[in-house]
Amino acid sequence: MNIEKLIYPFAKRFIAGRDFDSAIPVISQLITDGYDITIDYLGEISKTDEDCDKAVDQYIDIIKYYELINYPLDISIKPTQLGLLLNKDKCYARFNEIVQRAYLCGMTVRLDMEDSTVTQDTIDLCLKIHKEFPNIGIALQSNIYRTDQDLTYMMEKGVSVRLVKGAYKEQISIAYQRKDLLHDVFLKQALRLVSDRCRSYYHFKNDTTPIPAIGTHDEQLIDDILGYLNRFNIAKDDLIIEMLYGIRRDLSFSLQKQGYCVRLYVPFGEDWLPYTLRRLREYKNLKFIISNIIKEMWNEQYRRRKPTS
Repeated sequence: MNIEKLIYPFAKRFIAGRDFDSAIPVISQLITDGYDITIDYLGEISKTDEDCDKAVDQYIDIIKYYELINYPLDISIKPTQLGLLLNKDKCYARFNEIVQRAYLCGMTVRLDMEDSTVTQDTIDLCLKIHKEFPNIGIALQSNIYRTDQDLTYMMEKGVSVRLVKGAYKEQISIAYQRKDLLHDVFLKQALRLVSDRCRSYYHFKNDTTPIPAIGTHDEQLIDDILGYLNRFNIAKDDLIIEMLYGIRRDLSFSLQKQGYCVRLYVPFGEDWLPYTLRRLREYKNLKFIISNIIKEMWNEQYRRRKPTS
């Protein structure tokens, strides 16, 4: 059996659609439900200029659509999708076109971080664009050793950061391998972002410091971070909790109902297989997803059966 036919029924839980038209109703419902949205038109490591330009056209169409309904969309783009590995100058020009259009519409664009071979190029690209357009942000992967230094630099430059654990398999010379170490590193970095936002906003009345986004489905990490907010009376809207569409829907629902800003990372597109395989690449990830689906179903059943007072 074709691997795509085998996996797609499962992948539909995590992919909004094979094209933008089929993704629109899914995204519209999520917006109606009160979630913030970041859209990812799936694709990476484009091999031709034509592929890169096709991606640009798609992102411009997305911006035009949400401009019409005046929705402050966040867009996530992988630099290699726009030709980072082909020609850096052309890649910059493509990003500049998208970011400028988004800027004029009150939208934000974020560079997704890929594997460690393009980390520095991605950071350089972000900083170059940020000099002109402050609506550009970046994702940083906590598992990479250098991220502590990169995070400090981005905070100093006022660049919006989404902190994630990291989905790419890296060598031990480059990245943390132990879960317990990564948990502690992620938590410290997340609290640095929150503290920086609060120090700038509450003490120096500087509202230009970006609101940090913390991308995780780790319930313990989320509890630790929210405990920090509560302990120091930090407002709920001083943090964005970002989660992948289709994973831990019970948790995202609960957090949103508690008044926290939950932003869902919603991918779509014909190039859905690499994204899905990254979710399933290792057995432990498959086990994680299946266990969370079961947990989500159980919590949903409990919520339906729980008597209302």
